[in-house]
Amino acid sequence: MNDVIKALTKEVLSSSDIDWNPPPALLRGESRMYARATKTGSLAVVSSKARARRPDRTRVKYDSDGVFDRLVSEAWGYVVKRSYYAVERCVGSGARRFRVLALVERSYPHLALMSHQNFFPCGSSGSYDMVTIDVPSYEYTWMLVERRSNSTLVLGSDYYGELKMSFLRLAMNEARDRHLGLGLHAASKLYRVRIRGSLREFGVLVFGLSGTGKTTLTVEDHGLRPPETVRVMQDDIVILDWGGTAYGTEMNLYPKTDSVPELRQLEPAVLHPDAVLENVVVREDGTPDFLDLSLTRNARALAIREAIPTASGTVDLEKTDALVFLTRRPEMPPLARLTSPYQAVAYFMLGESFRTSAEAGKPEPVRVPGFDPFMLEPKWRTVYSLLDIVKSLDINVYVMNTGHAKNRKIPPELSKHLLLSLARDTVEWDADDHMGFEVAVNSGGLSLSDYNPRELYGERYSSVAESLRRERMQFLSSIAGLEFLASYV
Repeated sequence: MNDVIKALTKEVLSSSDIDWNPPPALLRGESRMYARATKTGSLAVVSSKARARRPDRTRVKYDSDGVFDRLVSEAWGYVVKRSYYAVERCVGSGARRFRVLALVERSYPHLALMSHQNFFPCGSSGSYDMVTIDVPSYEYTWMLVERRSNSTLVLGSDYYGELKMSFLRLAMNEARDRHLGLGLHAASKLYRVRIRGSLREFGVLVFGLSGTGKTTLTVEDHGLRPPETVRVMQDDIVILDWGGTAYGTEMNLYPKTDSVPELRQLEPAVLHPDAVLENVVVREDGTPDFLDLSLTRNARALAIREAIPTASGTVDLEKTDALVFLTRRPEMPPLARLTSPYQAVAYFMLGESFRTSAEAGKPEPVRVPGFDPFMLEPKWRTVYSLLDIVKSLDINVYVMNTGHAKNRKIPPELSKHLLLSLARDTVEWDADDHMGFEVAVNSGGLSLSDYNPRELYGERYSSVAESLRRERMQFLSSIAGLEFLASYV
């Protein structure tokens, strides 16, 4: 089998002009030649080639793939002639870390800077678990992922999200396949709250597709005062092992910035002098305008995690007590508790929500298995790994609707209240025989009847629930090797 990107990497390392591990100050200085400085000293860059990921231009090679090999071959000569910054870092900082090498075209120093700041230092070794060659200036756009050699060639995109996920995509799946843990597209946080006179620790992983409020719920501090606390570990990718530890993968964060005005906890991380704003509009006086989406609706920042007031000193969550799947489905209550490990993995693979299409205001359902667009084959391995973990650790799994219950908007403050109530163990439940799960009916003394779909749909509820169930069964039945999950929804 021909590992073409591995061979290309070998030639680049031996014959291309490479500047190894340039200091961040140099990269920041080089970036200032075409970027702007904000009032707080952070760097603001505007992408010229791409402003979002391109799943339609991402190709993964598992075995033989003639088209893949041809695309690499066509770019070969161009790639070898480029000059590069080489950035050696680690995905993760603890027992589940991976050594990575980013070879970034030298004309794009901000990408090398963001990679340096996003991942952990781990020294120079010459041996790597994953390698990415990033050539934004190439004429055509392709993200070529070679699974066997854990190598990626990013062509024609200067969007940092492609470089970041080139490592995290492979790290998540490598952890799974090496039986080191399960890579999950989830945020992690730790509550320390008072229950019946004693302090209780409650570790939670929050899953959700874009637009479901994952970052909002992750950085929320609920106004707790010592000795009660909230600590934020990660906001994107963790590796959950069979002992319940969720290992962090990133030193910092890469959130969308349109929510910054509403998230006081996130603001200092985004405005930190070491932050890098990507495709954020900056006014003449150097003030970022996070609500101006004229450049893109996907404006982001490489934000400094330690600047968040509730940031934990570690990125690793020692013990996971609960998984929370965020969704936006009008048939779902604000909070549901799943009743078995099999039902939990079924909802995990549904990965469902609603999104708004390009046609103004037209919502459409979306399902992404595992809430994870980066899950590589075989997907059944992910499911059985999660099933083992949930079974062995007796983890509670919940579905939280952050959208509408029927046509009634669920306020963000209610979702925040419910998450804190889970930590405090003050939620009252009632069985929903139509859906097969338990519904939160009271939370810390607050009745949830106004948002209960059973009440809102009335006599139509049974037919609405049955229609959704058939839709879910059809979707799960289409996933090879996992058809059995259809009977658990």
